[in-house]
Amino acid sequence: MLYPDFESLGLTEAEGKVYITLLELGGGYVSTIARKAKLPRVNCYYTIEKLIKKGLVAGIKKESAYYYMPEPPQKLVNSLEDRFEYGRKILPELLSIANTSTFKPKIRYFEGLEGLKSILDDTLTAKTELLGYSNLKAASDIFKDYLNQYAYKKRERRLKTRIICPSSPEAFKYPKKYYPKDFPADLLEILFVNPKEFWFEHEITIYDDKVAVISLDREELIGMIFESPVYARSQKAIFNLAWLGASSFIAL
Repeated sequence: MLYPDFESLGLTEAEGKVYITLLELGGGYVSTIARKAKLPRVNCYYTIEKLIKKGLVAGIKKESAYYYMPEPPQKLVNSLEDRFEYGRKILPELLSIANTSTFKPKIRYFEGLEGLKSILDDTLTAKTELLGYSNLKAASDIFKDYLNQYAYKKRERRLKTRIICPSSPEAFKYPKKYYPKDFPADLLEILFVNPKEFWFEHEITIYDDKVAVISLDREELIGMIFESPVYARSQKAIFNLAWLGASSFIAL
C-alpha cells in the first residue's frame, strides 16, 4: 500500500501509520492496532494519545480495555484547512514583527567629491533637524559653490541645523558667504569652539535614523551613511550633551 506523505498532513510517520491502520480496521484495541501497524505496543499507546489530542481518534472503554476508532478523513483535511486559514490571518502580524525585530543597520559608502555631495543631498531628505560637527573652513575648501545650492535647498525645506565647529576667520564668515540673506535666523545655530582643543577633520551629521560621516581631508574624499535607529538615537544624545557643554566655553 502506498502511504500518503504524513508530514505534509501535519502527522508524524507513526501517527500516520496508526491512523491509516485504524481506517483499514474501522477500529480496534491497542494490541491489534500495534500488530497491524508494526509498532511496539508502548509506542502505539503514546501515538494514539497524540491522535486523540488532534481530534483524529476517539476511544471508548469496553469492559477493561479501550477500543479506538478513527474520525473521518474529512476531519483531517478540515483541520489542515483551518490551520492554513489561521496562518493566513496572522501572516501580516508575523511579518510586522519580523520587520521590526530583525532590522539590520544599513551602511552605504561613497567616494570622491560627487559621492560626498550625494551624502549632503541625502541630508536634505531629513524630516527632523540636522545635528552635527563640522569644520566649516575645510568644508568651504572642498565643496565651494555647491554650499550655496545646499543652503538654498535647506531654506526651501525649512531644515533647522545645529553645528558645533572649531572657530576660524573662514568659519565665522561661512553663514554670510553661503547662506541667502533672507535665510531664517532660527534655522541655523553654530557653536564655535576652541580649535586648539577641538579641531574636527570630519563632518558628522545626525538626522532621522541616519548618521552621515564625511572626511574633510582632500587626500581622503570618502564618506558613509549609517542607517540605524539605535545608533542615531545614541549619537543625538551625545550631540546634545556636547552642545550643552560647548555652550559653556564658546570661543570668543
